[in-house]
Amino acid sequence: MTSTISLDHFAETLASPGHAPEHDWRPYLVRLAVGEHPRFSALCRQHGITLLDTIDRQLDELASLRPPEGERSRPAVPADLAAYGCWAWLPWTAQVAHLLPPDEYLRVVTDRNRNKITRTEQQLLRTKRVGVLGLSVGAEAAIVIAQEHLCGHLVLADFDRLELSNLNRLGASHADIGRPKTRIAARRIAAIDPYLQVTLLEEEINQDNVEDFLHSLDLLVEECDSAATKYDTRTAARRLGLNVVYAADERGFLSVEPYATHPELSPFHGLVTPDLAHSADRFTALVEWLGGLSALSVRSQESVGLIGTDLSGYPQLAGEARYAAGQIAHVARRLLLGEQISPFHGHLDLAAAIT
Repeated sequence: MTSTISLDHFAETLASPGHAPEHDWRPYLVRLAVGEHPRFSALCRQHGITLLDTIDRQLDELASLRPPEGERSRPAVPADLAAYGCWAWLPWTAQVAHLLPPDEYLRVVTDRNRNKITRTEQQLLRTKRVGVLGLSVGAEAAIVIAQEHLCGHLVLADFDRLELSNLNRLGASHADIGRPKTRIAARRIAAIDPYLQVTLLEEEINQDNVEDFLHSLDLLVEECDSAATKYDTRTAARRLGLNVVYAADERGFLSVEPYATHPELSPFHGLVTPDLAHSADRFTALVEWLGGLSALSVRSQESVGLIGTDLSGYPQLAGEARYAAGQIAHVARRLLLGEQISPFHGHLDLAAAIT
């Protein structure tokens, strides 16, 4: 969980920020002592920070929930309500929001998950650590994982920065052009749940550091571009007994490689050789994994020969990226809750299902 800071620490950070707010991505959780709200409010006014205090509404909603056996519906709160819970400061928004404490926040924000995810399962998921490698489709997957609260710690790895052309499918804005994709995703997650721990790796993952990245993960969502990195990551995941899930925004392609229960499974389900994965022809390796050129949609097949001439890259759509994120979340939830899933490789194609 993101750690809390005192009012004095908050004041020091405002006076001497480590970097400009437009480059920040970390939420700060400020915990006030009784009687500190006037000073806190004055500091916020001085630095142009807007206070958002909806704690009464949050407490009312908490009280409206059906409480677990033996619990009161509304917790005891201090007379100085400002000292209850935390104040989440998101520097890039110039706003600070008064929120319920971590357990109560989790209970309310996940209540409508029940009983697709039970309270007991939600608590178990909060102990999990998920890595996401590659933040195009991966960013959308990370957001869904955060929104379903499928883990308590997300590790986001990518060294790429947002370009204008990425806005056809990524949840970002023109103001984010040039910003690392990791930080864009981290900001979106902080707006959903600032208590969720997030770690960023803004470097290329390769054979030298892949095991450090995978160490202590409970699941890997792999969505990077490099076929060689995909292969090396799977090889390391297999050694570590770490489950891997991947979805492509192409005819609902989904790959589940549950190495924890199927250590004999080869990377890419044995469909891509190490030589092909590490060759200069990255595109051929990926198409082979998707089932060959004939397995692509007709429009994608027509586009392949135009890449580099009429087309600047492989065509992708926002709806398909979000569909892939939903597929990933479905599999992630089941694996993280301990369900044994068989290896899967295939297309869950809406165009084929809806004729």
